[in-house]
Amino acid sequence: MKLRKIMVLFLCMSLLAAMSAGCGKSEPSNSDAAKEMAQTGETDTAGEVSQTGSSGKQVEIRYAIWDKNQEEYLQKAADEFMKLNPDIKITIEVTSWDEYWTKLEVAATGGSIADVFWMNGPNITKYARGGVLLPLDDFIANSDLDLSNYPASLVDLYTIDGSKYALPKDFDTIAVWYNKAIFDAAGVDYPSSDWTWEDMVEIAGRLTDTDKDVYGIASQYNSQEGSYNTIFANGGNVISEDKTKSGYDSEAAKKGIQCWIDLLEKGYSPSEASLEETPGYIQFESGKIAMLWGGSWRIKEFSQTEEIADVIDCVEVPALNGEKASVIHGLGNCIYANTKYPDEAGKWVEFLAGETANTIQAESGAAIPAYTPTVSIWAKSYSKYNAQAYLTAANDYSYAYPVSANTAEWQQYEADYLKVVFSLNMTVDEACDKLAAEMNKVLSAE
Repeated sequence: MKLRKIMVLFLCMSLLAAMSAGCGKSEPSNSDAAKEMAQTGETDTAGEVSQTGSSGKQVEIRYAIWDKNQEEYLQKAADEFMKLNPDIKITIEVTSWDEYWTKLEVAATGGSIADVFWMNGPNITKYARGGVLLPLDDFIANSDLDLSNYPASLVDLYTIDGSKYALPKDFDTIAVWYNKAIFDAAGVDYPSSDWTWEDMVEIAGRLTDTDKDVYGIASQYNSQEGSYNTIFANGGNVISEDKTKSGYDSEAAKKGIQCWIDLLEKGYSPSEASLEETPGYIQFESGKIAMLWGGSWRIKEFSQTEEIADVIDCVEVPALNGEKASVIHGLGNCIYANTKYPDEAGKWVEFLAGETANTIQAESGAAIPAYTPTVSIWAKSYSKYNAQAYLTAANDYSYAYPVSANTAEWQQYEADYLKVVFSLNMTVDEACDKLAAEMNKVLSAE
C-alpha cells in the first residue's frame, strides 16, 4: 500500500541519515547543501552562515503551517522572537492541508522541507519512526521548559518509543453547542453541565420539528466530534494501549456507537446522506439543528456567523452511564531531523512553547494554547460563550486521540464501515466486527 511504501522510504532515509549525520545535528556536506539549494532555488547567501551567528549574518528558519487563519498571530510571535534574536529570521510558509502532507512525503525521498513545522497525532508515529523528526529529549532537558505546564495527554501523544518529537502548540476538546432561539420557541430549558445522555435524547425529541425542517441534534459519522467520545465514556477504546489491537469488536465500543444510531432511528437527526451533503455545523449555522457536538475550533467561526452568533452557547458533553469523555487533540511543533540549524530551530520551538507566544495565540482566539497558564486568556476572548466547557473537558475527562503508526490506513476502514452504519444500511455489530478485523491486519503489519 502507499503508506507502507512511504514507510520504507522513511526507514531508508533514516538509515542514510544515521550513517552520514550521526545524531542528526551535524552540518551537511557541501555537496548535500548544494543539492538542497538546487532543489529549493536558494542561493548561498543569508542561509549559509555559522550557527553561532558570529559572521553577523542572519540564519533563516523556515516554519511550515497549514492554516492561513493562524498566520497573522504567528507572524506577531515571529516579530517578537526576532526582536530578541536579531541573528535569526523566521519565514512562515503556509500551504494547504493536502499540499502540506505531500511536501512531507516528498521529503522522505530527499526533497526540501522546512526547519520547523506542524505535526498532528495521526501522523506523528509515522514521521518519527521514519527519521524525519529530530528527537527533542536533550533539547528539552537543556531548556527552561516545564512539561507539567502542558496537558499530559498531549505530551504523551507526541512521545514515541520513549522519546519526545514535538512540543504541544495548542489543543482542542469537545463540547455541545445549542441554539437558544430554538429552545426558547419550544419552551425547553437550556442544558446544564450535569445533564445526561438520556436528558440530551429527550431534549432532542422535544426540539425536533420536521414540518419546519428543524432537528434536535446532528448524528453524523464523525469520529473526533462524535463516536470516539461516547466509546471512551462507555468504557471502551478504539485501539489498545500497546497499539496492537482494535477495540471496535468490544461491547463497550459497539454501545458507544449504537447510541448515535438510536438518534437517527428515532428521527431526531437529519440523515447521514443529508449531513454528508451539508455538514452538521453548516446546518447548525443555518438554524436547522438545535444541538451539535463540536470541537473547540468551531468557536471562532460560530462567533463570526451573524445568523447565530447572538443566540448560541455551549455546554459540557452529557454523561453516558455516569461518565463523561472528550477526545483531546492538538498540534505540535517539530524540528526537521536534518535541519542545518538545530540550535536556532530549537530556540524558535522553545519560544513558541513559552508564555509570550501562547499569550499572543490566546488573545487571537485562533486556538486554545497548549501552555495551560494562558488558557484563561483564550476563554476571555469568547466571554459571551461558556468557553470554559472546553477547558473543563481537558482538565477533568479528556482522552488522547487514538493513533498508531499507520493511523490513516485504518481510519479509512473506519470511515468506510461506519458511514454505512450511520446510513442505517448495516448493523453496528456486523460493521464493528468487520472493521476490527481489517484494523487488526493494519496493526499487525506495523
